[in-house]
Amino acid sequence: MCGICGIIDPAGRLAEAQKRETVARMNQALYHRGPDGEGNYASATAALAMRRLAIIDLGGGQQPIYNESGRIGVFLNGEIYNYRELRQQLRRSGHVFRTDCDTEVLVHLYEEHGTGMCALLRGMFSFCLYDLDADFFLLARDRFGEKPLYYHWDRGVLSFASEIRALLEYEGLDRRLRPEALPYYFRTSLVPEPLTLLRGVDTLLPGHYLTIERGKQTTAPYFELTYPEAMDFASEAAASEFIRPHLEKAVARQTVSDVPLGAFLSGGIDSSTVVALLQKQSSQRIKTFNVRFEEEAFDESPIARKVAEFWDTDHHEIVIPNRDFEEDIFWKIIDHVGLPFRDSSAIPTFQISREIRRHVTVALSGDGGDELFGGYQLFQWHDKILKLKEWARPLRLAGQRSLALAQQLPVVNKVSMLRKVQRAINTSLEERDAIPIALNEFYPLAEVRDLLEQQAFSSGLDFNLTALKRYPAGAENWSALRRIMYYRAVHTLPANMLVKVDRMSMANSLEVRAPFLDPDLFDAAAQLPDRLLIRGGKGKYLLRQIMAADLPPEVFNHPKQGFGIPLYKYQNQAFQQLAQRLLFEENPWPGLFPQALLRKYYDRGLQHQNDSARLSTFQSAHQLWMLMQLLGWAQRFNVQAN
Repeated sequence: MCGICGIIDPAGRLAEAQKRETVARMNQALYHRGPDGEGNYASATAALAMRRLAIIDLGGGQQPIYNESGRIGVFLNGEIYNYRELRQQLRRSGHVFRTDCDTEVLVHLYEEHGTGMCALLRGMFSFCLYDLDADFFLLARDRFGEKPLYYHWDRGVLSFASEIRALLEYEGLDRRLRPEALPYYFRTSLVPEPLTLLRGVDTLLPGHYLTIERGKQTTAPYFELTYPEAMDFASEAAASEFIRPHLEKAVARQTVSDVPLGAFLSGGIDSSTVVALLQKQSSQRIKTFNVRFEEEAFDESPIARKVAEFWDTDHHEIVIPNRDFEEDIFWKIIDHVGLPFRDSSAIPTFQISREIRRHVTVALSGDGGDELFGGYQLFQWHDKILKLKEWARPLRLAGQRSLALAQQLPVVNKVSMLRKVQRAINTSLEERDAIPIALNEFYPLAEVRDLLEQQAFSSGLDFNLTALKRYPAGAENWSALRRIMYYRAVHTLPANMLVKVDRMSMANSLEVRAPFLDPDLFDAAAQLPDRLLIRGGKGKYLLRQIMAADLPPEVFNHPKQGFGIPLYKYQNQAFQQLAQRLLFEENPWPGLFPQALLRKYYDRGLQHQNDSARLSTFQSAHQLWMLMQLLGWAQRFNVQAN
């Protein structure tokens, strides 16, 4: 586990000393990702570097690692879980290994398969491989985007890094806002990859590789997420027997480590499943970790405790009190994400990662379980809205008007339901492929237009968010459930969930692994029929059946909770003062957004302490948080608006 960075300059436009010095600064900015050591390579055409967090082969895994001739080298960020199987195959083909490190399989695999090597890897990774004889460079990223890779290509020079803060050490990068990303950010809080909010900075898409050969840069996929025709299982038991071995193997694969290992335990089905299978495979008590919130509605610690008792794990809890906001953590999120980040659960993720790192270097998580087994309530809302869409449009428009009137009344009871019904009707009036966008929106489209349309660049903005409506060939044959699952797996998972986990854990030099994102497990789960995913108003139906005997009943009987904080209760004086400074007193982009709208979101975000028929406390608090993150990011990294 590491951070990687570099400058690839095939034509030698930059002086070798300049490349070395710049990459040294880039690498220092990644120190937290790998405090155990560093590695470097430099020539007239490239300067590459890495920071190492030693996990496998502690004494022999220094990078770069070369093939037998010393002509092919590699820098790796992440883990290759199936490296032992690959090494056996490569040895049978005559390859000689000098270490017991997973990184070394990459150079030999490249010798055998070229760019086809990527499809053979099971792991979370981004890497840079270079072939000195061919003056060829290969960068690649894992299938689901667990490990990051940002890059900037300008006039034949490629700079890249695991984090944007490191990439910004490259002087050739123009620190300007990418306006076309703003509608995506405000509407859904996420910018779809490969775009970022920085002009000229892209992410290498999950499941893709990038090559540079003779000065030409190309990108191509080696994996594309798809859903084949569902298998026809003879019974639920047969489906369970099909999935369970893949689940067990996924957990077993990710226990490969030469350092202490533990697990997140929220009390939800996913993390509890990982803990149960991990403890079942371990001869010692595993360490488990849970966050306990003062806010009861957000606290799953009693259930986590029951799972820990059920499996007799070495359990640890950390408490997050309300009103405990400190400005320092706001800037830590921006520093490590390198972009504005809406998801306030980054705060508890950072805090629990810091605590876990005191005990272990590697922790397994339950991330990806909802994407594989249909766990999100959003999936069921999507189904309900499609059914509502079958109603005659005039009938829905009449309902929309009636509910708009009802929202004017001083309704006391069931205000949340009134708001949800109104939103459901509004969403049903969208075109089919825009429904996932509407279900994930933070700022309604009309408000996004109000924020941006007075700007000179607004005529070129895509308010329809076209990039979020693209589906691969064959998607017309998918079920509605699979289409919304695709949206979450391709857009939300890499741009939100995995960013949060990677950046907040690596900020604390902690490696987090996600067994549910094992490619073979994904391929198996992708063949399940919808009826085994959601049934009776509950998601993850088959996973519940598989794990019923291995977990206490409380895990299955409580409502699904996200790993979040009640942000509106987190707004202490330090929070309010920071918001005041960023939006008004020290706004780095004065005049970019209408002052009256900034005041509206500031006042509402701080004063809206109870759900209403029009607006939830979650939405009002996060609208303000998104503005704070955006303007804080611009201030921190000196990003110009135009």
